[in-house]
Amino acid sequence: MNQYRYPIISQNPPVAEVTSISYPTISPIAVIGTDSMIIGDITIADDVFVGFKNLLRADSGYPYYVGPRTNIQDYVLMHVHPGREHVEVNGNKWGVYLEGENSVLHHAAVHGPLFIGHNTFVGQHANIYDAIIGRNCVIMHGATVTNGVKIGDDRFVAPGQSIWKQEDADQLPEVPEKHKNLNQEIVDHYYRLGKSYYQNTPLAFSYE
Repeated sequence: MNQYRYPIISQNPPVAEVTSISYPTISPIAVIGTDSMIIGDITIADDVFVGFKNLLRADSGYPYYVGPRTNIQDYVLMHVHPGREHVEVNGNKWGVYLEGENSVLHHAAVHGPLFIGHNTFVGQHANIYDAIIGRNCVIMHGATVTNGVKIGDDRFVAPGQSIWKQEDADQLPEVPEKHKNLNQEIVDHYYRLGKSYYQNTPLAFSYE
């Protein structure tokens, strides 16, 4: 008997805000860790690694997209404000949209309506709720980004910093030189780590 708990991949229950029932769409070359839950209309793209004890719950609004080679580490919460709020990408409406090669570290909350651009890093215990964040950004550990702010490309949010006014978002500095390769190093590590978990342990699964 397998002593490990499988990921829970489930349809959403219908409610007034989301009357249709949808099942996640998961790439056959994505890797999902034990004890994670993925619920509702969520697209998981190629080579994504979803680690352990994460909750991705699309049951209250528009669907989610997790782009290629993204890593969702452990104890991450992904949800969306109930109802009609969304971000728009290529003419489609999304509750949460991660463009790809993103890192979302342990215990972070990424709550829609939300867009996170390619190659952006979200640190441990970061709290993001209602924002548009550009490409190649670094959002450090314990930071808060909220209230509909828009952060441009290549911007840096310091540890513990709170960004909830657009004027503060507009004044953010560029990513410091020492952090410019931070995200790509983590993306590469978790790409390899996820494949190794799948090939060498009973702790991660793909949906081929």
